[in-house]
Amino acid sequence: MTMTKAIFEGKVYPSEQVVSDNPEYREASKKSDQMMRKLEKDLDKSEYEMVEEVLDEQAIMSDCQNLEFFKCGLAIGMVLREESEEMLKRLYGVGCSCVKTTEENPV
Repeated sequence: MTMTKAIFEGKVYPSEQVVSDNPEYREASKKSDQMMRKLEKDLDKSEYEMVEEVLDEQAIMSDCQNLEFFKCGLAIGMVLREESEEMLKRLYGVGCSCVKTTEENPV
């Protein structure tokens, strides 16, 4: 299976597989866990469940937004690739190597 097919069939889940090693992320995660434990102690069960539900909905929103960012980045990357291929064709002609040098185009 190609990566493109896996992406579009929803078989690639970077948000579930990648854990950031960014110290800022790790600190925020630690603080979030601490605050959730405090809320669990301070709130009654129904209030705490509401907090969890809000966080679940925010996670869904974040996943949707991240997917849109990914799709936008992928689309931009594909357009950039097409544009660079067209540029190389204009500079060097079809089938020519981009490392080929000429007096007009000393690469």
